[in-house]
Amino acid sequence: MKNKLLTVICIIIAVIILTEPQIVTAGMKKGIELSAYSVIPALFPFMLLTNYMICNNLCQYISYVFYPLLSKIFPVSKNGCFAVLIGFTGGYPMGAKTINDLYERNLIGKEEGKYLCTFCNNCSLSFLLNYVVYTCLNHFNMTAGLSINVKKIVALVYLPAILVGIINGYFFRKPLLRLKNMKHQAETSPVHSNNVIRSGINSILNLCVYVICFSVLAEFVNHLTIPSFSKCIMVSLIEITSGCMYTSTHLTGGSLQLFILLFSCVFGGLSITLQSITQFKEQTFTKYYFIGKLETLTVFLFFFYLFLN
Repeated sequence: MKNKLLTVICIIIAVIILTEPQIVTAGMKKGIELSAYSVIPALFPFMLLTNYMICNNLCQYISYVFYPLLSKIFPVSKNGCFAVLIGFTGGYPMGAKTINDLYERNLIGKEEGKYLCTFCNNCSLSFLLNYVVYTCLNHFNMTAGLSINVKKIVALVYLPAILVGIINGYFFRKPLLRLKNMKHQAETSPVHSNNVIRSGINSILNLCVYVICFSVLAEFVNHLTIPSFSKCIMVSLIEITSGCMYTSTHLTGGSLQLFILLFSCVFGGLSITLQSITQFKEQTFTKYYFIGKLETLTVFLFFFYLFLN
């Protein structure tokens, strides 16, 4: 039954590609441009760096400075502290990839991996500030003469994930504290630099394929005869980067525009969700990732309500 359904889906996709070549080509071009000028420059250097650090067991040295503070907020190990840092600075889906790599190298345990999955995969601060705030939001605010409260925007995006990490820490604290003092024997097989590069290339190519495919889907949504408001929501739920730009150019500002942009940043979109869960080799990590995202979005909605009032 499953193979029959997949066959039907493939036939439908093939028919769409043959009957709507202009839309598919336009979406592919946008996806390739997005990959070449946004995804690869932003994530590939980070992927190479984190791959090298994890493969050579350097995480604990980087975490040495931040561990005394972060360990008081989140019940994590020194290696888990590295995942927290990457999850809030590296951007989607570097947090998910780092958690999986640490687990596969036996640098963190399964319980800690499940806990980290609930809050350590967020949009990067660079993406939020440079793209969402100073590019997308400024598209309207500069012409309208409005000011942007950057501190409140940053708080609305990151405080929900931080709060979820703190709350979930109470549920995971006992098993994590029990395992915290256990020495995880990391894999000590020598890692050649070519393997680090090859792993980074494979990861970035996989991400780019997702971006391109979902950009085509977003292009089809763009051609639907529905109100712009509905298009903004749909495109933002599909792909975060193109969704933010579409929202900034098709809505006239105000709380609705801000809500869609920030909700997209917190959620990440379907493209980011698939990119993230495909990083997990441990199936239970996917379950806890979804739980964490639902918790984070719930807290975000509450914070945004307070922000409006």
